Amino acid sequence: MGQSPCVRICTLNDDKICIGCGRSIDEIKNWSTFSDESKILIKSQLKGRLDDILQKMRAKRIQKP
Repeated sequence: MGQSPCVRICTLNDDKICIGCGRSIDEIKNWSTFSDESKILIKSQLKGRLDDILQKMRAKRIQKP
């Protein structure tokens, strides 16, 4: 269960969340020190974070003149 969710698209948005995997900079930095339970919890939040990122990116694109 300890496998990193990294997808090698390592770019942080304005909220300091990776647009590739959805983790925060602290989660990325400390991944190897987290318990399996913590990793499961973080992984359960990633889809929602990535959905939010995509929604914000689309909104920005629509607002451009």
